[in-house]
Order: sequence, then C-alpha cells, then structure tokens
Amino acid sequence: MGNANFGKSGHPRTRGARSSFLDEPNHGGGIRVRFGTVQSFDGTPIFYCEEGEGPPLVFCYGIACSTLHWTYQIDYFRKNYRCIWFDYRGHQNTPIPAHPDSMSIEASARDLKAVLDFLGVEKADLLGHSMGVSVVLQFARTEPSRVNRLVLANGTPKKPLETLLGGNYLMPAFDLLSRYEKLKPEWIKGVWKLQEKGAASELFLGTLGFNRALCDPGDIKTYARQIAALPPKVLTRMMDDYQHFDATPWLHELPQSTLILSGEKDLVTPPETQDVLHQLMPNAELVRIRHGSHCSTLDLPEYVNLLIEKFLER
Repeated sequence: MGNANFGKSGHPRTRGARSSFLDEPNHGGGIRVRFGTVQSFDGTPIFYCEEGEGPPLVFCYGIACSTLHWTYQIDYFRKNYRCIWFDYRGHQNTPIPAHPDSMSIEASARDLKAVLDFLGVEKADLLGHSMGVSVVLQFARTEPSRVNRLVLANGTPKKPLETLLGGNYLMPAFDLLSRYEKLKPEWIKGVWKLQEKGAASELFLGTLGFNRALCDPGDIKTYARQIAALPPKVLTRMMDDYQHFDATPWLHELPQSTLILSGEKDLVTPPETQDVLHQLMPNAELVRIRHGSHCSTLDLPEYVNLLIEKFLER
C-alpha cells in the first residue's frame, strides 16, 4: 500500500507553505501514512490516504481544490486522530471516470462510502470545506448511522453560483463555459492553459478566495497552479451537478451535532449561506471567523484548529 511517486517527500498530500516534512516516516516523526486506491461502485479507482492513528476524522475539500485546503488541520490532528481523505473524480490522484457525467455530489458521497468500507471505518466525524460540505451532507443523509459529528466550513446548502460575490453575476459566464467545453473541448483546454503563463489568475484567485493579509502567499501560488492543471471538463461537469444540489428540504432531518465555520469576508459562499445551514440544522452551532475568507482554514489555521478541537472534545 502506497508508493514513492509524490516528489522528494514521498507524501501524496498537497502540503501548505507553512507545513514541515520533518514529522514524516523516514524523517524521525513516526506518524504512519498509508495510501492507495479503492474501486468505487462503478469501477472508478478512487485515491485515498490515511494519516495517523486514533478516532477517525474524514476531510472533504471543495470543487477544483485539493487537500491543500485542509492541510494545516490534517497536520495538526493526525497526531491524535486517524485522518482520512480522498481525491474526487478527476481531481489530483484520482482519474477522470469513464463516464464524465458521473462527477457529481452523489457519486462523491458513494466514493466516500467505498473508501470507508475498504478501510473498515464504521463511524467517523466528517469535515467538509466548500463543496465538501455538500458531499458530507449527502453522505450524512444516505448513511446516517455512519456519521458521528459534522464540521461544515465555508459551505452552502444549495446552488453556489446564486450567491457567489453576493449575487448570481457569474452564472451566465459559467453556463457559456460549460456549453463550449462540450462543443469545443480542445479550444477551451487551450484557453484554460493560458493561466499557467500569467499572474492574473493568481491575483484573481487570491482576491476572491483568500485573505491575502493573513494567508501564506505560497498557498495561493500552489492553488493557482492546481487550478491551471485541472482539466476544464472536471470543473464544468462537477459544477453543473453542484449547481443543482439543494439540501434545504431535508437538512432538518440530520440529527448530528454540527459545527458551522463561517468566514466573515467570504466572497465565494457569503456568511448568509452558513446562516441558512445554521437555521435549518437542529443541532448546529455557528462560529463567524473574523477576517476569515472562503479559505479560513488557510487564513487562520491555528484558530480553526482550536475551534475544531474544542468541538470534538465536547
């Protein structure tokens, strides 16, 4: 299980600029890292990783993202917990599936089930960021007996493009991108790759998704590179499904204790969307993170770690 094809560290996780590799196996730390692939319900090989030992924590990141967005939390909690994460279809170490339209919230929740089944995890705490909130909510709905508690960071209960930047301004642009990706995939791929050659994409992503005064510039650079390397088909197909996801009719049925983390300055999923989660979930508490952006987990990792730790200890 596992291999050494992930750079000098032999580690499959995207590590943040403030991370250290000194605690890896072979570097004196002794924390176990195990990874591989598991065949999901339709035969798609899903990449998974588990770090550390103890009560299981499952981390789900957002659309077109990676474990970068949870990296400082995994760094911290894997010392006392069994931290589990997996890559969505078409993301990072998991290939695009044979049927691209299977890149969906529902399929991601079923992929999570396949990973937990393979690892023999009967029940776990689930942590979701951005679209990962929708994935863990869907899993909690379909597999309620396997969910202990929920941590929902910077998520929305429905249709993310309706509230992006405080309105639905980008919906027409995304619809156009999605349409042309299907009609002219090679043309869209060529335009998409232009991101690698300029700083405009990094500036846009940094302004939209991060608090540039708090986060490490290296994390913005890493994310910009990942976005440029992502096949546009993955973003458009998954966003097509994400834009139709709506948990509001059944959120009140979820009984799990839930911590909702909301960035005060989140432009991607504004605080009002977390307010809706809080209002509809019967056993939820909401924490508004001052100065936090959409990536509060990267802006203020120590504070976020403390909030999660206190919640888990209760």
